[in-house]
This record gives sequence, structure tokens and C-alpha cells, in this order.
Amino acid sequence: MRELKDSGIAWIGDIPNEWSIQRVKHAFTRKIEKAMQENPVVLSLARSGVRIRDISTNEGQVAESYFNYNPVDVDDLLLNPMDLYSGANCSISKVVGVISPAYINLRSENGINPTFYDYYFKVQYWMMAFFAHGKGVSFENRWTLNTETIMNYPIVSLPYTEQCRIADYLDVKCAKIDSMVEKQQQVIEKLTAYKLSVITEAVTKGLNLDAPMKDSNVKWIGAIPQNWRLSHIGNLAEMGSGGTPDRQKIEYWTEGTIPWMASGEINYEYVYETNEKITELGMQNSNAKLLPVNTVMLGLIGQGKTKGLTAILKIESTCNQNLAYLIPSPKLLHHSYLFYCFKAMYYYVRGLVGDSQAGIYLYFLKKLYIPLPEVDEQFSIAKSLDNKCAKIDIVITKKQALIDKLIEYKKSLIYEAVTGKLEV
Repeated sequence: MRELKDSGIAWIGDIPNEWSIQRVKHAFTRKIEKAMQENPVVLSLARSGVRIRDISTNEGQVAESYFNYNPVDVDDLLLNPMDLYSGANCSISKVVGVISPAYINLRSENGINPTFYDYYFKVQYWMMAFFAHGKGVSFENRWTLNTETIMNYPIVSLPYTEQCRIADYLDVKCAKIDSMVEKQQQVIEKLTAYKLSVITEAVTKGLNLDAPMKDSNVKWIGAIPQNWRLSHIGNLAEMGSGGTPDRQKIEYWTEGTIPWMASGEINYEYVYETNEKITELGMQNSNAKLLPVNTVMLGLIGQGKTKGLTAILKIESTCNQNLAYLIPSPKLLHHSYLFYCFKAMYYYVRGLVGDSQAGIYLYFLKKLYIPLPEVDEQFSIAKSLDNKCAKIDIVITKKQALIDKLIEYKKSLIYEAVTGKLEV
């Protein structure tokens, strides 16, 4: 077993006796020259790696000119100094192109294996060590690593042959772990698709699959039982959207006791508490409205998955303007049945308005058709789905827990290897 010594760096800990600490500037040069290319291959950096951007779609931030972008060569090590808390925002480029000068582009000196240091820098992101060295207005606003800080950042120094051996070892080990994670993710995707099919079948066909059917003439619904009818949601529920009290007026928020649901909390599905609360004065001076228990919520906007997601309030709460609320008429529509109808309609609704930032209008929601059995049957369908979905969710949760363990093991393995605690 190799002998270790204190590195003198808290987040690195012990390193082998024959290793030492140096600075990034001793191992890498930052490339700052301008590309000056007419039609360059424009690259982007994500946690999944360096990718070629399709600038013809105009998606994301599009520059007026790419002349001032930095050239990128194969094996350049790219770091994102602007996002220091969401994950390992660094990667080795395997393609030639140009990238925004907002990123840090490092070219390795002789005797330096960039792949080894890519793993090393990933650890710095995961351990929030880069974050601790950031500077800016505040943690939430323009908190970045500047060039001087990154070029003077401490790194381990070890023989080139050992760098290569560790990098090769981690490539093999991480590929195996990534493969295991991908297989579990595929299982989750299949379970999620199966769950959606179970929900869709129940809210469009009912629990008696031998019941005679009729065509609904609605694309997402298809055939429905003959004794069911169709109805616009607007005829079955009170509908509206919320509001946000003025953030500049502390009396609207300080010591507030009224729950206020933000858009992201739609992911909870069943909302028992909210992160923020407002005051009575804040509610009175905004479009926020106190909603009853069992109000069905729907995300109205969002380029991610939020738009079209649904949840049920299990507390009295207000909400922001990016959420729709639906208070079902109890003699016509059961809240849980409507919740599952929205789940079945998720892709249908998003498809009608597109996946851009464009939102879902309340007028549009009111005109949506849903299949409508009697309320007692709606309740039976919802209870059946509660039980079936709970069983599927248990399996999904176990699979996700396994993925989380694999990811943590991968992080630990990389840390142990690049600091020399694990002898490769």
C-alpha cells in the first residue's frame, strides 16, 4: 500500500508521497485567440459533453457574429466558469470548432494528459470547490470563476505515465457504470410509458373493458363507453390563474402565513406545503386567490416539462400566474379523475401549443374535451389508478435509487483515483 501525505488542500486531502501540488498555469495554456472564421462549426458545452450546435434553428442564444469566438481543437479541455453549482460543467472536445469566449478553453502542455485533468476538474465541480473560489455580486447572481483564479487553481502533479494509466482506468470503469445507469433509465422510461398507458386506458375506456364502445371523434380519446359523454372542461370546473404579490413590498411576504405555490411545485403532484408564503395584504393586492383543498393545478408555461404537468392541492393555497387552477363542480367532476385526465392529455396538450416557451391559454383549456362517466364511476376509476400507479411508482423509485447509488459510486471512484488514494 502506497504512503500518503497531506496535500495541504482541504478538498484534495491526502495524496501519494511522490505527487505534488502545482497550478493550472503550469500545466495548461488558456486559448484566447479569436477564430475569425466565416462559417465556423459552433460548439456548445454541456454536462453531457461538447456538442456541435445547429445554429440554423436559431434555438438558444445566437450570436450576431462568431468572429470573436475561440478556436477549439481536439483534446482541448473546456470549462464553464459561469455555472459552478449544477454539476460537472467541463469536458474534453473531440471535435474541431469554435466556442463562446465566455467559456475557458485550456490546451495542455507536453507531459499533461487532458483526460486525467478533465476527471480532476469534474471533482472540483461536484465538491463545490470551484464554487468556493467563485466571485460575483452574490451566490445567485453572476457568481463565476475568473481567468486569474482558474489559472492559479491548485492541481495535483504526477508522472505522465500515471496520469494516462488513471485516465484509462477511469474511462473503462465509468463506461461500465454509465452503461448500468443507462439500462436502469431505460427501464424507468418503459415503466413511465406503461403507467401513462394504464392511465389513458382507464380514463377513456373505463374499468369494464367489455363495455360497448362508441367513437368520441377526439384524437387523444378515441373510443369511449356508450353510456359516457364528452364535455368541455370549462363546463365542469371554475378555472383561472393566480398572481404574484410585488416582490419589492416586504409587507406582502415577510411573516406570511398563506401558502403560495410556485410553478416548480407542480412536480410534487400532491401539494402538502409550499416553499413560500404570502401575507393577507399581499393576497389582497395581487391576483392571488386562496384556493380550496382538492383544487387541480396545471402548468401553463415552460420550455421544459413543466408546461402541461398537473397536481392536486392538499392544502388551501394561492398560486402564481403561470399556474392554472381548476375547482371541479363536485356533482359533475371528481378532482382525482380530472387529475388523471390531464396526465393522459399531457403530450396532446403540449403538442397543440408546441414545446417552445409559448404558454397554454385558459380559453384553450376551457374548450378541451374530456370523457365523462358518472361521478361515482369517476371516483372508482381514480381509486383504481391510485393503486396501480402507486405500485408502478414503487418500482420506479427503487430503480432511481439504484441510479443515484451508481452515480455516487462513480463520483467517489473518480475522486479516489485522481487524488491517488486509490492505487491504479
